[in-house]
Amino acid sequence: MSVSSSPLIPGRSASKPLPPVRLGVWRGPQIIIVFSGRRRLKSGVLFLMDVQYKIIGGDGAEYGPASLDELQSWIGDGRVAGSTQVWRNDLAHWSPAARYVELQQALARLHASISPSLAAQAARPVGFWPRLGAYLMDRLVLMLALFLLWGPLSAWQHWPMPVLPTVLDEINMRQFVEQLLISKWLMYPFFLALTLLYNVLMNGTFGATIGKMAIGARIIRADGARLTYSRALLRALAGQLTELLWYWGYLWVPIRRDKRGMHDFIAGTRVVYP
Repeated sequence: MSVSSSPLIPGRSASKPLPPVRLGVWRGPQIIIVFSGRRRLKSGVLFLMDVQYKIIGGDGAEYGPASLDELQSWIGDGRVAGSTQVWRNDLAHWSPAARYVELQQALARLHASISPSLAAQAARPVGFWPRLGAYLMDRLVLMLALFLLWGPLSAWQHWPMPVLPTVLDEINMRQFVEQLLISKWLMYPFFLALTLLYNVLMNGTFGATIGKMAIGARIIRADGARLTYSRALLRALAGQLTELLWYWGYLWVPIRRDKRGMHDFIAGTRVVYP
C-alpha cells in the first residue's frame, strides 16, 4: 500500500507526487497510527484510533473488548493461541490471531515455552482398529522378509526344507509333517529375532514401524519424550509376551481411554497421532 504526496511537505509541489511509500503502522499500548493509503491526504493529518480486540474462547463464547496489552497477557496465560479467532475494531472482521503482526511476538514466546514433550502428551491416541491394521501390515512385511531370507539361510545351514510329496500316502505325509515341525522349530527363533530387530530399529530410529507410518501414527514415551532404542527393545519384548499370553494384553486398547495395551504399560509408551 502506498501514500500519495502532500502539499505540506517542504520542497515538494502539490503537482509533483512523492515516490510510493510502504504502509507504516506504529503500535503502542492502545493506540495505532494508520497512514491512509489510496486517497490523497489533503491536510497531511494522521488518523488516531483506540484499538480494541475481542476473541472467541475455547468454549465458543466471545470475550472482550480488550486492549493490546490485555490480549498479549491472555496469550501469555495460554488463553489465546495462533488459531484463536480475534476481532479488531478498525478491521471489523474475525481473523486468526497469528495473522495480526502485533500479536506474533507474544505467540512466538508462547510456542517457545511449550516443550515438545508437553505437546506430545496432548496428542490424540490411536484406536484399536487402526493399530490392528498397522499390526497386520507389519506382519506382512515380516513374512515377506522371512520368505526372502529363509531359503538362503536354510541352504547355508543345510537345514531340511519340507517338500510336498508327489505320492500322498501315509508314510510320505508323515515325513512331510515331521519336516514341517522341524522347520517350524528352526524358523521360530529366527522369526523372533527378525521381529525384534525390525521393531527396535524402526521404532528407535523413526518412532514408528512401516505399518504405523502407513496410518500416520507414532510411538512415544508416556511422558511425551522421543522413544529410545532401549525403550523400543523393552516394548518389542513386551509385545512378544503379550502374544504368548494369547494376545489378551492387546484387548486393553479398545476399553481404555488412553488406548494403551499391556505392552505399552510395561514399556511406558503411547501410540499417538503426532
